[in-house]
Amino acid sequence: MPCAEHAAQRCELRVAADLLATLDERLIEHLTVDASRTFVCYREAVLDLTVRDGDLSAARVFTVGVQGFAYRATDPDPAAVITAFCRDLVAAIETAAQ
Repeated sequence: MPCAEHAAQRCELRVAADLLATLDERLIEHLTVDASRTFVCYREAVLDLTVRDGDLSAARVFTVGVQGFAYRATDPDPAAVITAFCRDLVAAIETAAQ
């Protein structure tokens, strides 16, 4: 994967949520590294999702960074991909909580 500019974004949820279950429900592929970190395949990017306080099964605050893009991705925009991923994930969690 071409090396992407290292962009990262902090995401915060209103209530703690199981991020792995949400990724599974959305059919988003991921590879769990440990209790607080997973790599996520989203669009043509590999994202690094890390929970700073707690773990992936009950997270309120987490950080998403870009590890790289698929070779076929032309002119990737790391910040736009991270923002879209965070919006999708937060919307799915908030919809499920209603």
